[in-house]
Amino acid sequence: MVIPVSNYEFELFKKFSSHDAFPIAEEWLERLKNLPSVSDGQISGELRRGKYSIDHIDLVLAVENPAAAHAVVLDALYPLYVQEDSENCITILLPSGIKMVIWLAPAGTQYIFRLLLTTGSENHLDKLASLAAEKGLKLNHSGLFQSNTALAFREEGEIYSALGLPWIPPELRESGDQVAQLRTSDLANLIQRSDILSDLHVHSTWSDGKNSIAEMAEAAMQLGYTHIAICDHSPHLIKKYTDASYFIQQAAEIEQLQKDLKDKLTILKGVEVDILPDGSLDLPAEMLAGMDIVVASMHVALDQPMEQATARLIRAIENPYVNIIGHPGGRIYPMVDLIDLDWERVCRAAAFNQVALEINSHKSHPIFDDRKVRLAISLGVEIALDSDSHNTAMMTNSRYGIAIARRAGLKCDQVINTWSLTHLKLWLKRKRELISKAR
Repeated sequence: MVIPVSNYEFELFKKFSSHDAFPIAEEWLERLKNLPSVSDGQISGELRRGKYSIDHIDLVLAVENPAAAHAVVLDALYPLYVQEDSENCITILLPSGIKMVIWLAPAGTQYIFRLLLTTGSENHLDKLASLAAEKGLKLNHSGLFQSNTALAFREEGEIYSALGLPWIPPELRESGDQVAQLRTSDLANLIQRSDILSDLHVHSTWSDGKNSIAEMAEAAMQLGYTHIAICDHSPHLIKKYTDASYFIQQAAEIEQLQKDLKDKLTILKGVEVDILPDGSLDLPAEMLAGMDIVVASMHVALDQPMEQATARLIRAIENPYVNIIGHPGGRIYPMVDLIDLDWERVCRAAAFNQVALEINSHKSHPIFDDRKVRLAISLGVEIALDSDSHNTAMMTNSRYGIAIARRAGLKCDQVINTWSLTHLKLWLKRKRELISKAR
């Protein structure tokens, strides 16, 4: 499947990354939920659907007294610029330039239904309305009706149940087609944060990271991980080294730290090796052979024509020491630096060579998105989900990669970061054994 760069044009006009918008939305939601007359609230809209590029922030508040709550919320927003103001909706422009829409709804059924409507998408809601009509019900912006009587709901799942559907996670509400597809689907095992056991692509001060390996390890343990992979850049991208001998010194540091940590956390010795313009790798085979795990990524020459870029990436995939292709597809935010690929050829090569493709949680790398992940899974590709952290704080960014995975409908066992260390090591060992047999 060829997904041309031009398909991203619409998304690029939506100027705000979820990495920027989500923390702002969380901060405002917490502030507004603590106001008098506000009993509950949730982030809604595109952020709730897990989109990586958004037009605005939606918040839905459950209020006990709509008129009183409206006045209290307006007072809390002062002195921000109010663009629109109505009885149940206040739109403001934040200093960051992001528009925020605050929806007020009476607690109970109206709040639950407002959350459904503002979550969207329009395609999803249209499909729900059609399904309601098939069942002799009527769904509109006022509620779900049976014989002109509005049905009451205590939670969102009850609306779906009334339509004969399981509760559909917000990340799967992008396309109207999903309503029909999910009528009989098992959604119980859709991947979530608690399933993640490892981060297999993190950086340290040995390349361009801001924290030591010990500090990254501590952050991983705080997140409940059982293992991480230190994958610092190879010398092509990190100009402070003249050769790759620093990996030998780094390996000694990791071994000593592992002794100190004992069985609290396993640190894998890895590398993010550059894929050079011709598809060769920036490190020799003998050095790659000494790594526990190898992530190969493209950082330069991202303006190559599709045929050349695809052949380049496939050459890297066919390298027997490569385990993961890091952030395939280029970069976005703040730069727009996309590389055109024949994704079906890439995915088939990855599946054949037992190489995982990476959902990258870094702000700059959302290009391997839910559409491409669904294609990859359909062709038998393993998926990695990593933070690409360059400091300890960034390790929590895995939530943005999880959103992409959930939008693709991934179950927990379809992501290698949910595997136990034993399972992961067996997968890595099998690849090395195939190398030995081929020699």
